[in-house]
Amino acid sequence: SIMTTTTVSREALRLYRDILRTARPFTHLDAKGNMWRDVLRRSARQEFEEARFENDPAIITEMLMVGRDCMMQVQEGMMKKQLELLEESTKPPTPNKPRPPKYFE
Repeated sequence: SIMTTTTVSREALRLYRDILRTARPFTHLDAKGNMWRDVLRRSARQEFEEARFENDPAIITEMLMVGRDCMMQVQEGMMKKQLELLEESTKPPTPNKPRPPKYFE
């Protein structure tokens, strides 16, 4: 089905805001010393600006779907990493690893 201009604009804005929210936790620095959050925000802004005047409903729909899919993959990767870190932090110490003295616990 062909989306109306208002629906497309609303969906694009929703996706853009979701991308900005998803980028928020990326506070580590890239090789140039830029915070990844800022790099991702600039990249998203550039992508949306470049697509701003697209008129073909099929292309717009595809861009929105690809954008949403990419964002969801990033979110899934973040959740997976958080689970790994949580599991690692709750593991009992390995037998060959010396335990800290009781007064450190």
